[in-house]
Amino acid sequence: MKLNQLIRFDKIFYEPIYLLTKKHDVNKYIFEVCGSTKNIYKVQIYETSHMIYCNCPDARSYTKQMGVICKHSCFVLIKVLKMIRQDDYFNIYLFDDEQLENIKHTFNVLEFTDNDFIKMDYIDKYKNLTDLKITVNSETESICPICYDELNELENNTLNNQCKCCSKIFHNICLNKWLSLGNTTCPYCRHLIKSNNNYKSLE
Repeated sequence: MKLNQLIRFDKIFYEPIYLLTKKHDVNKYIFEVCGSTKNIYKVQIYETSHMIYCNCPDARSYTKQMGVICKHSCFVLIKVLKMIRQDDYFNIYLFDDEQLENIKHTFNVLEFTDNDFIKMDYIDKYKNLTDLKITVNSETESICPICYDELNELENNTLNNQCKCCSKIFHNICLNKWLSLGNTTCPYCRHLIKSNNNYKSLE
């Protein structure tokens, strides 16, 4: 195993990383993970390309350059899916058919109970975070304060997001772009938003 990979591999045994959700979508397995900084990242295993991908900053830059995978991907493979460290996956970084079959089986039987990689209170906190309702009243504006375009389906939190302080509603795409530029406050009232760089946070 490469040194840069070993460094990331070792972190999964002493840093607090926890599984929050699992989902099977078209040709991919999706895991949402709470990282050591309490940011939430998405790790995806693609059945077609036989590859794993994480949206964390390390995976989007350094690991890609070094030809390794991030600690969140290691966490999903080793702790959640019970892959063996000596598996030849870490030589070529592509899953073979047998590995994908094992991933499918482990994914299907995985239950969410308290253990070393699942904390039920984190899962409850995450559900509360994702179940936030957008409140609309007679004074609610139907224009996004960032792009000034019409807001469709105001109460749809998959399309829109609302500041808890000023109650302004933004397109999710617009707000994510704002956060990806390094901003950490509401674009309208400058109230601190508990997420950054497009990631939700449990803090």
